[in-house]
Amino acid sequence: MSEGTASERAPVHAGQPARLRDLGYDEIWLQNWLVGEPTRLGLGEVTVLAQELAHPRGGSLDILAASADGDTHYSIEVQLGEVDTSHGFRVFEYWAANRARYPGKRHVAVLMAESATGRYRQALESLAELVPLLVIEMRIWRGVDEAIVVPEAVIANESLDVSGTAGPVGGRAREREDWVSEASEEAMRFVEEFVDWTQENLGEVRVDYAPQSYIGIRRGRRVWAPLWLRLDGALVYLPDPDGSREEQPSVAFEHFEERLREAGLDPAWIRTYNAGANPIGVRLRRDDLGKQEVQELLRASFEILEPGAYPFSERQGATGPGQAEPGPTAAVGEPGDNHLGT
Repeated sequence: MSEGTASERAPVHAGQPARLRDLGYDEIWLQNWLVGEPTRLGLGEVTVLAQELAHPRGGSLDILAASADGDTHYSIEVQLGEVDTSHGFRVFEYWAANRARYPGKRHVAVLMAESATGRYRQALESLAELVPLLVIEMRIWRGVDEAIVVPEAVIANESLDVSGTAGPVGGRAREREDWVSEASEEAMRFVEEFVDWTQENLGEVRVDYAPQSYIGIRRGRRVWAPLWLRLDGALVYLPDPDGSREEQPSVAFEHFEERLREAGLDPAWIRTYNAGANPIGVRLRRDDLGKQEVQELLRASFEILEPGAYPFSERQGATGPGQAEPGPTAAVGEPGDNHLGT
């Protein structure tokens, strides 16, 4: 090995696991340290909206942050040591309150602690199956003259894209080779044809293989269509063409639901997926990509991401299932940036 190559390497020092309290720091210091540079939260480019946000019924949330586009709000509780019941319950209390206080936003509960391996780990994993919860461990490593804090996502609701945040859940980010070795050949062919059709007919997208459970088809920084692979295709989640995140299906969904059912498909309105950002779930195979009904849904869900785009039902004059008339075209702009790490 040449001296030049060796000199380009970063220095390596021995370290030991540590606890912040043993180093003389408390929760208030940690909270202020995280707020001082929001990227330390491990949530990507976020803005801190409030610190110690008071709750009308008492108490206060440690940190309220928002994604770069303001579309996603993170209700964050921070604690030293092992996760306990007090902080675990509190983060959901404030998450629920902020959903009511700031309607129309996606809300994610974030619990940050030095360790989440104790008695409440199983309970947190079960809760993450039902609500948009992200648990981040802050790994502390002590050297001779300094300590390093490394955030790592260890629990996440499957709808949350953590590939661009505090690292992948449970290990390294996945790569295309991982999917090729594990998925069926037909499933990977579906991904390729889905991407090819989108590129040729809708616009530029990027394939993100890093998430642990799905392949993300990104438009800009947003995951437009997560593909949950099946043996002969994928379960695809799409943004609502009306841009709705309400509990009840939108007019656009009712319009496409009728058309897709006539084409032999079974779409579903899944309001809980990705906090409402991708509520339309539909099982697709390669043959389905040639169906006009599927192509129209893909186009409508793609176009709604344009800044200033009008809801599909307004543009088409849709008043109910199967009723649509030509309307004004949507405004055109740059793709939006949603979906945790959206």
